[in-house]
Amino acid sequence: MEGRKKSEHFAKLVKLADKLYNLRDLERHIPPAFGKQGAREYFNWAKKVVFQLKGTNEALEMALDDVINRFLEKQ
Repeated sequence: MEGRKKSEHFAKLVKLADKLYNLRDLERHIPPAFGKQGAREYFNWAKKVVFQLKGTNEALEMALDDVINRFLEKQ
């Protein structure tokens, strides 16, 4: 059972790190096909995902909150 908990925690870390990478990339450049509205929807969706994963890793969560809030405040 302990191994399962570790792998679940690792999967959550990967999900958070991947989300952070994607959001930072999208913050730098919104692809024309995605558009501003698509980016806004993605950031709002990401905010919900991060909320569901709260308590996984404080540093990643803070970085994600910063990127999400910075983007949404500019829009």
